[in-house]
Amino acid sequence: MSRIGLDNPETDPSIDESPFADLPEPLILPVPTMLDNFQTVNILAPLVRCSKLPFRHLCSLYETHVNTTPMILAEEFSRSQIARTSDFSTSTDERGVYWMEPRYSAVSSGSSIHPEDRVSKSYHVSPAHTRLPPTAEAPTKHSVLVRGALIAQFASPNGKSLADAAELISPYVDGLDLNCGCPQKWAYNEGIGCALLRKPELVRDMVRTVKDRMGWNWPVSIKIRVDPDLQNTDTLVKSALQAGVSHITIHGRTRHQASTEPVDLEAIKFAVECARGEVPTVANGDLWDLEDARKMRETGVKGVMAARGLLANPALFAGYDKTPQHAVEQFVNVSLDYGFIFPLFHRHLAYMLESHFSRAEKTWFNSLSSTVSTVDYLASRGIDFSSSRSTIWDARRGRTVLRI
Repeated sequence: MSRIGLDNPETDPSIDESPFADLPEPLILPVPTMLDNFQTVNILAPLVRCSKLPFRHLCSLYETHVNTTPMILAEEFSRSQIARTSDFSTSTDERGVYWMEPRYSAVSSGSSIHPEDRVSKSYHVSPAHTRLPPTAEAPTKHSVLVRGALIAQFASPNGKSLADAAELISPYVDGLDLNCGCPQKWAYNEGIGCALLRKPELVRDMVRTVKDRMGWNWPVSIKIRVDPDLQNTDTLVKSALQAGVSHITIHGRTRHQASTEPVDLEAIKFAVECARGEVPTVANGDLWDLEDARKMRETGVKGVMAARGLLANPALFAGYDKTPQHAVEQFVNVSLDYGFIFPLFHRHLAYMLESHFSRAEKTWFNSLSSTVSTVDYLASRGIDFSSSRSTIWDARRGRTVLRI
């Protein structure tokens, strides 16, 4: 899909392209390689109905390096074109380009990244895109230019459906994640999500089935919850390692814990230790600001994943404590460009603006019933999305907090 204005200098002749003219081509790396080689890797969680293309694109403007699709049912996806069209869409420009800081200075030139860790011939390389990094100048002498990644998350009760889905979606994504953490009762009854937490042999066989179909180097990760009996977590992690899992994301709550209960960082640390450094790990749960991210990294994980924190503030990883006005403006732009359906467009804006509205304003905003009425309301409150439609967006410029 062509983009209108965003990150596309060809659409605006007034933009000076010269600062970006000498940029090197960004490295295109598998997610495990990113996690192993760079200090800070930020990830958008697979949000039910919410981590659709327009929202993923928005987050990618604000230092979210890896985006994940909503959970997709592999059986439906593999057998129904209607399901594929409904559940997944992408564009050549949804992945961002970032200056990332290597864990070791030798990585600054890419020299310590083994050639086999780069995108191999078996990986799909997206067509040329127009995305640019937030700044033309590297923040430090060691900074490396890296293209972001997109992971498709699937839920499946068997390996064949998962492999079928992987084969269908592989030209458009950078890997697959198996959902072993959805706590909803319907999912458990279907044998997916948390139903897999105590079926380590099945998880192992499912990962192997996808690897056999797609090739051993094709990234397949799992996302789990911790178990009340941590021995079960240990068994699950070790079984996944035996299958060749690429990385593991750990949500620090059990299947029965609500999101209102605090995340268990010690349980995350235990799961990290179970992985024994064989694959990188990612922490998830209760990440609302950069301080939460810092605490999560103390568990030993290589990356952090946010869910509700990014819904409330898509610019969280760029250092904003609230949704900045330009994030709202950019979201309106990408949503209009992609043709985002109104219920999700409106829901995302409600999440972003919640901390800025009084109770009466929330009630009024929730009564709006169309994209036009919503855009008109935002314009009446000073949200100027039209003037920013043809600029290279720099997500780091300014610290303006939304004031409405």
